[in-house]
Amino acid sequence: MTEHKDFDKSKINEHELSKYADNYSEENLLHKISKFGAHIGLELLYKVVQLWCVLQKPEVPAKEKALIMGALGYLITPLDFLPDLTPVLGYSDDLVAITFALLKVQGYIDEEVDAKAKELLAKVFDKDVVAKL
Repeated sequence: MTEHKDFDKSKINEHELSKYADNYSEENLLHKISKFGAHIGLELLYKVVQLWCVLQKPEVPAKEKALIMGALGYLITPLDFLPDLTPVLGYSDDLVAITFALLKVQGYIDEEVDAKAKELLAKVFDKDVVAKL
């Protein structure tokens, strides 16, 4: 993957990311999940919530947090490469963004992240369904 010649990685830091913290709250996440959960599907939502949990970890570097914020932001943005209401393909581009971010931060996904992700999903979905993830 090549970076744009004008891209300055040094500008990705905790201070800059903190400006967006209010947009990535647990309350906002649960609201989006409850609103769009039926369209997205529980498996993808589980991955989304795992990313959100990794985002909360203080040991995750700012670069990885920026990647997660980009993937999550792409999922919730109303503008999309493929409209989300398009049958079958609607969330495929979102899935690619989420999968890419997951691959980049997989080392931070541990038992604590899994447990927290399931706990959050259980606030919106049936606990027995969530337990099968």
